[in-house]
Amino acid sequence: MIAIIARHECASLLRSAQTWVVAAILALLFAYLFLQQLESFLSVQDQLALQDYPVGLSGYLSVRYLQPLALAFTFVAPLFAMRSFSDEFRQHTYALWQSSPVSSTSLVLGKFAGLSAVIILLMAIAVGMLLIMRLFVPIDLSVVLCAALGLLLCSSAATACGLYFSSLTQHNLIAIIASLALLVLLWLIGGANFGELPIQAIAQLSIANHLSGFFQGYLQSDDVAYFLLFTGMFLGLCIVRLDSLRQNGY
Repeated sequence: MIAIIARHECASLLRSAQTWVVAAILALLFAYLFLQQLESFLSVQDQLALQDYPVGLSGYLSVRYLQPLALAFTFVAPLFAMRSFSDEFRQHTYALWQSSPVSSTSLVLGKFAGLSAVIILLMAIAVGMLLIMRLFVPIDLSVVLCAALGLLLCSSAATACGLYFSSLTQHNLIAIIASLALLVLLWLIGGANFGELPIQAIAQLSIANHLSGFFQGYLQSDDVAYFLLFTGMFLGLCIVRLDSLRQNGY
């Protein structure tokens, strides 16, 4: 059942003109940023040659090209997710899901999987631009795959957040504003200076702090756990929200 819902959600997104417009804009962004950073790498070759352990093309583009895209996917994922439940409420089609033998868990996971499939296709374009360089120069696959995992975990967390806020309202604009406000806050608190106060632990909730390691080519269990818990928490909240609506006869 989850697979059927996922296919339905994915097909719905692919039929939307908004999806293709966003995909075209992102593809142009990917190409511009990739060529810009590739040119930058070539221009600093003399400086890198003087270092004891110069960074390679894979590491350079991972940090300078793929890492900024994490912020782009943080904005794009909620943009796709905002209509998942909001449109169902506004068009009064959610009652059909309630009357069907589909649990709230299956519905949420199915929609999440469908949204993730579309976002993964967009990520494949970004990562593919870097991997195609293997035709000309050696590429460290471990660094690229580690960076791709960071993009995937970050976008999954943003998707789950957008999906939850979509379940709270029938207005798309409110859903996207609320989800982006929270995600931007979580990006910004990483750069805040809390001094020695106990509230400095808040900085540990920063998305940026847990994401940087992926693009430097190393994995830490606490970083992976952060994104998995973040995603799981918002999916769980979304399931609780839908169960509440079902019990209240919405």
